[in-house]
Amino acid sequence: PTEIYRNCDYISLHVPLKEDTYDYIDKAAIDMMKLGVTIINYARGPVVNNEAIVEGLKSGKVRYYLTDFPTKEQLALENVLATPHLGAGTPEADENCAVMAANQLIDFLENGNITNSVNYPDVTSPRTGECRITICHYNKRGMLGAITNLISDAQINIANLVNRSKGVYAYTMIDLDSDALEPLISGLRALDGVIRVTRFD
Repeated sequence: PTEIYRNCDYISLHVPLKEDTYDYIDKAAIDMMKLGVTIINYARGPVVNNEAIVEGLKSGKVRYYLTDFPTKEQLALENVLATPHLGAGTPEADENCAVMAANQLIDFLENGNITNSVNYPDVTSPRTGECRITICHYNKRGMLGAITNLISDAQINIANLVNRSKGVYAYTMIDLDSDALEPLISGLRALDGVIRVTRFD
């Protein structure tokens, strides 16, 4: 590191915090560095000795210190740039996440599309046909056949069908060429293994 200290204008740290990296950058290391060096610490705070970096910043030996683990003493200095440790924790990121979650919820409530569910698979499809039904059910053999047989018995044509599973659960999305009347919905709900049936006009 001696050659790096003596020749580099920017020194970036990306090492784990272990017994031998505590105070890795100390007063002796900073004394070897070029005048006006910029130190970037995105490892862990204690990799850089607090007293040494504060002294270096005040004296001008260190021009800037960038870190996501600033100490109270470092925050008081104008030439310290403290950034969020969690990049997703910015106001802009929080707003984007909230908008994304709201849009995904609206899409589920209006169209039955599932995005980023914990327990169910991702299932999205553009609307086709006159009516859409979605069926949350257990992932077991014969479910899809039982569902389509009931629709066929009701003399309704399937315009589009998507079926996905995740673990013990499955989700079937069906677009129909005509309206799904209550007897069909009731019959689907009565099937062994069906958890919920939702109708979208």
